[in-house]
Amino acid sequence: MADAIQTTFDELTKVIAGNPDLLKKINGIYLFEITTSKGEVQKWTVDLKNAPGKVSKSSDGKVDCTLTMKEQDFVDLMNGKITGQQAFMQSKLKIKGNMSYAMKLNELTKAKPKAKL
Repeated sequence: MADAIQTTFDELTKVIAGNPDLLKKINGIYLFEITTSKGEVQKWTVDLKNAPGKVSKSSDGKVDCTLTMKEQDFVDLMNGKITGQQAFMQSKLKIKGNMSYAMKLNELTKAKPKAKL
């Protein structure tokens, strides 16, 4: 399922490119630490502070908010099956750093088109 993580971030890259307003709304840098079903940790940075915005598979640089979660929970969050608040309250999402950026996470998930089933 690690491909689901890659696919999700590929889609997110397209969303950011087509939605420059996201940078104004969020104005922050996220680090996603995602534990795969194999127990490996993938680190992805989503820069919504510096134009034109960027998604990269790395943990370089200063981030405003670190979000730690399991792979399936991440996919569910980004596909709109759960909200950031639900994930946090169910202990599926751990947050380090500036909590106000975590609250803006819904701006990012709302901008991403839902998967068609």
